[in-house]
Amino acid sequence: MGTTTTSMTNSTLYYKAVGSIVIYFTTVISALVMCIVRTGRVSASNVFYILIAISSLLTTWYYILSWFKLEYETLGSDLERFIIESDLFVQAYAIVTNTLPKWWWSSQLLLLTGTALTCWSVEGQSLRLQIAKSKMEQNKRDALPVKKWTPTWWFVLLGFFGSMSVGGPLFLAQLDPVPKKQSQVRSVPTLLALLILLGEASVIATPFLPTMSTSFKYNLVLTHALFLIPSLLTFNPDTRKRFLTVSLPALYFILAAIALVNHTMYTLPFVLSPIMNSSILYKALWFNHCQTSISADLIFNNVLAAAYILQSSHQLKRLEMGIILTLAMPLLSVSTILPLYLGWKERVLVAEGEAKTK
Repeated sequence: MGTTTTSMTNSTLYYKAVGSIVIYFTTVISALVMCIVRTGRVSASNVFYILIAISSLLTTWYYILSWFKLEYETLGSDLERFIIESDLFVQAYAIVTNTLPKWWWSSQLLLLTGTALTCWSVEGQSLRLQIAKSKMEQNKRDALPVKKWTPTWWFVLLGFFGSMSVGGPLFLAQLDPVPKKQSQVRSVPTLLALLILLGEASVIATPFLPTMSTSFKYNLVLTHALFLIPSLLTFNPDTRKRFLTVSLPALYFILAAIALVNHTMYTLPFVLSPIMNSSILYKALWFNHCQTSISADLIFNNVLAAAYILQSSHQLKRLEMGIILTLAMPLLSVSTILPLYLGWKERVLVAEGEAKTK
């Protein structure tokens, strides 16, 4: 009887695990196909972003699949045991958070998520409204077909379950490279800002929870839920309502401050301690295949952020600011610099818009 019960339990766990794996890869592949199809034509303005996405996809997934293979071999190359026993999603986070040097790298990428999702949500909604307006104008006259809008959550799914440095550049590739002057500062729903900030708090709490514990697992689910929900919200960034909306630059500056405090807190031990040094950080960067995939994702995101800042600041005719911030990125972290730039850029576009109307 006991053997039969154990067999049934293992069978249930096996099929649940297989189902989870199928859902995971179906989600990743579907999101990747959708984001690629909707990127549009390759042009001089987006070709670099597309190249970053391709390079990141090949690099990060090479190491992810290599890590899967090593885990499979560690479990005796037994497929059923591998499927039932390996909790790869939780293991991946456990590996990149269980030491200070690893978390020094990983926290930069995870905290960058809040900024990325804020940007994707706002620009995605602005693009949605722009396309809707173009369709209305198309109905009034014989015009060329208007491109379709890709919901932001497709890019979020690709970033969460694939790589942020694949979803990010594909998202930017569909945007107009020329910044548009604005009549007022854009805003986000207070709910969206709250979810983003709670997501950041959840990320900060991750290394303080016992690795692979129930609380650790629940926190991971909570983090992903808090970051996913904002991409499902529909709103008009140009609408401001007291208490119901938050200024976009204010949210960006808060995210920059959170990232700076976090980065400073984890950098000080390497400055003050005689034990910690740069060689330990370098070794942590390439600790194993799982860590290397995260590190590669972070490196590609740094390249992506630098390219975006330089291109955007050049369009604004303020390239010197872009150069200064890009040079500060290795010191202050991309999770600090990118929201700082985005908040500054928003205010510059409004100032130029106001100057134009005078």
